[in-house]
Amino acid sequence: MFPNLNFSNDLSLLRKLIKADNQDVTHDRRQQLHYYFGMTLFVSLQFLKGCPNARRMRHLHILILRRIIANMPAALYQYALALVSTGQCAAAIVHLNRANTSGHLPSRALKAHIMIDDREGVAKDYKKAFELVEEGARFGCHHCQGVLSDCYLLGYGIRPDEARSLELARESSGKGSRYGQCVLGVLYQFGVGGVAQDYAQALALYRLAAAQNLDRAQSRLGGMYELGFGVAQDDTEALRWFQLAGAQGLPKALYMIAFCHEHGRGVRQNKAEAIYWYRRTQAASVPWAATALQRLGAE
Repeated sequence: MFPNLNFSNDLSLLRKLIKADNQDVTHDRRQQLHYYFGMTLFVSLQFLKGCPNARRMRHLHILILRRIIANMPAALYQYALALVSTGQCAAAIVHLNRANTSGHLPSRALKAHIMIDDREGVAKDYKKAFELVEEGARFGCHHCQGVLSDCYLLGYGIRPDEARSLELARESSGKGSRYGQCVLGVLYQFGVGGVAQDYAQALALYRLAAAQNLDRAQSRLGGMYELGFGVAQDDTEALRWFQLAGAQGLPKALYMIAFCHEHGRGVRQNKAEAIYWYRRTQAASVPWAATALQRLGAE
């Protein structure tokens, strides 16, 4: 998982992950994890004392540290983030499940975020997504609060409640949650939930979330540039944002990439490219992709 780290970097990473786990897991799980990893390291060091070759001892120590790191919830979460960034959402779910078992709260938010959309290889499940983040929010996770605000806004697993969505979005956004920032941006873009429509505020919030590599925020920015909401209309810039979101497997972004290629929006018109992206969209179970493929004679 971390192939290019030297010994000192492994120790530094271990400290950072311990600090992250202190913040991001429940109290009971924190105590269990510290005991488990502490005992593992202690037993390993006792074993290494019997190793006569200093170079081999150092090598084994590094391997042990990396094995411990690879099983830490914060490391599993970071690996899942890396997988999502390249569209490997189904593989990311495997690591998120392991992190969730260890009580890692941000992993709940990321898993729920993935389950809300029709990601390729991931079953959409609004009810499960809501349950994940509702419990995480009760433990005080601002990322879970951010996804929960999305659930209340659009009725994912719960009856829509714009006022509750605004409350959660503001609280989580103020704590730096990319999910909360994006939802708050949606509320300002459309002027719902009790706030006045404000494209400038929406853009600022989308940019904050997009800077944290949130695919939905990147797709929303693409839509703002496509339609010229709060910015000069720019098809090239719109496509750039759709491509960033599409690289993470976001179905709506994949559809918009196909649409741009079909109609020559920000890129030279290319039927073959459009068909490729519409098929990617269809694989993510987007219903209107089949209609587009029929239109292009590629059912």
